[in-house]
Amino acid sequence: MLLHNIKCWAVSPNGFIKFLFICFYTSRYGLALANYHVCALNDWGSDIYCDGNRSTNCCRVPTISSSGVSAPENSLFTATINAGSFLFLLFCLLHHAHVMERHACHSMQSKFALVFGVVAAMGAFAAGNCNPGYLPLLHYLGAAISFMCICFYTVLLTSLTAKCVLSGYEKFLYPLRIASTVIQTILTVGCILFYKR
Repeated sequence: MLLHNIKCWAVSPNGFIKFLFICFYTSRYGLALANYHVCALNDWGSDIYCDGNRSTNCCRVPTISSSGVSAPENSLFTATINAGSFLFLLFCLLHHAHVMERHACHSMQSKFALVFGVVAAMGAFAAGNCNPGYLPLLHYLGAAISFMCICFYTVLLTSLTAKCVLSGYEKFLYPLRIASTVIQTILTVGCILFYKR
């Protein structure tokens, strides 16, 4: 009976994951700021950022990666990314099983989406376990692979939403997924192309 109530399945996991992400990033940023590992968010105009020529008496820009470089916040960073990549992998597997159960005619597209989802989860796992302070190449490579595969995954998932009726709410989900896929793809490609170290 609970499986038929799609409102709980649509709102609860998404809201819970967003709430956890905000909580974990805030606590990680708070730890990094308290230990003077990153700059304050309200101090964007100063000239105290670390760069290639300067590594003492400076702080890092507070990104997701930079707030997980030094101890003790790096263990929280790794745990957060590992949990997120595992939950995403689980979602990909369950969504593929749901499509296979209801619409086996779209199995090939669902398998492609599953492959992109698994590779995205593995890339996020690599990014989370490779400290950007010690293994920056593997960290940023894993993050780039994860972000690009998630873009392909969301495009395929949006296409499957148009073809498969899984929940009955597709006429509401499809425009939302189109908008979020376009925004995500533009932001991801823009961040990768215009990233300056």
